[in-house]
Amino acid sequence: MRKLLLIPILVTALCTGAIAQNAKAARIIFYNTENLFDTIDDPRTEDEEFLPGAKAQWTGERYTIKLDHIAKVLAAMLEKNQPLVIGLAEVENRQVVCDLIARPALKKFDLGVIEHDSPDPRGIDVGLIYNKKLGTIQDTAFLTVRLPDLDKGTRDIVYVKVEVGGKAMHFFVDHWPSRRDGPAVSQVRRYAAAMVLRNKINQIEHADPHAAIVVMGDLNDNPVDSSVSFILGAQALIEHPQTLALYDLMLRPYQEGQYSLKYKSENDVFDQFIVTGSLLDGVSTPQVTTREGHIFRQDWMLFKHPKYGEMPNRTYSGPIWHGGYSDHLPVYIDVRY
Repeated sequence: MRKLLLIPILVTALCTGAIAQNAKAARIIFYNTENLFDTIDDPRTEDEEFLPGAKAQWTGERYTIKLDHIAKVLAAMLEKNQPLVIGLAEVENRQVVCDLIARPALKKFDLGVIEHDSPDPRGIDVGLIYNKKLGTIQDTAFLTVRLPDLDKGTRDIVYVKVEVGGKAMHFFVDHWPSRRDGPAVSQVRRYAAAMVLRNKINQIEHADPHAAIVVMGDLNDNPVDSSVSFILGAQALIEHPQTLALYDLMLRPYQEGQYSLKYKSENDVFDQFIVTGSLLDGVSTPQVTTREGHIFRQDWMLFKHPKYGEMPNRTYSGPIWHGGYSDHLPVYIDVRY
């Protein structure tokens, strides 16, 4: 009897070993680019701040510098890893993303773009860059978030289903409503975004109880805030993840005092990765290869504030051009497929 009981254990071990031996690695990135605007006036949006004649003097030269800076960051993140997908926030339109992937630092990758003009008044959107050699697009959708206390619109949530290594992966790219009116006042707006996302995830999981889902984005809330932990239902990673549950891979970095952005001396991790337990079981593919998300930072991406210490080196502070990279640091996870 003991010999018979060992057979399934041995088979499982052999299968796991086969997966590890044949699997390939790729990187998933999210980056809030801080106002990646072109210099062309769009009469449909409030983009006047980023025009050559505006107070901020957003010129073609500065736009090119901005593109090169964002491309430099992404290329540095991809020195040893090929990209699977890259989620972006605060991009004005599809063309600026196309201009970005055309920069010399990124041209070696065969990248495609999914972007959609959403109803945000300023015209900032989210988008997805994908590696054409690794993934085949099976479905896309742009989920509208209706703000219960405002008549104006906000960023849509981008949903993309990609076939990777013969299996489907579901990606969401988010940029939830800001805290500009104060966290308490604006909280209900982020609740609305979380509910739209949660409903779509429920639909996917109902159709496929083993769905591999990756949520990424600037949620304008930390992992412990109720929009993420309660409305969306993202929880701390446990030793044996449940297939359908959502786990916030940025919770531990946040608890350790890391930051993807800073407000004065306050460390925040608004830029997050949340995944289903099916990506964390250690056996199946695709599979997240680490137990947490990572914040990418290099000395050349930072500046030292005289009062608040190291911070992301941003492009603008009000109308003052600093020529930096972004007021956010990018985050990433690695997967095997």
